[in-house]
Amino acid sequence: MAIFGITTRYVWFAVPIGGYLVGKYLDDQETLRMTNFRDKSMLYGGTVKPGDPPSWP
Repeated sequence: MAIFGITTRYVWFAVPIGGYLVGKYLDDQETLRMTNFRDKSMLYGGTVKPGDPPSWP
């Protein structure tokens, strides 16, 4: 039985795909936020000369 055209087959497909996409978006946003602190940690950071590539992507 379909409610508004949504069947159980659609739900079994859409829920895992939607969860994956939301998780990937949140992970990408966290990576983008953490790039602000790249090479600035007192524990892992060093002196990076201007023009040198960062120590991690």
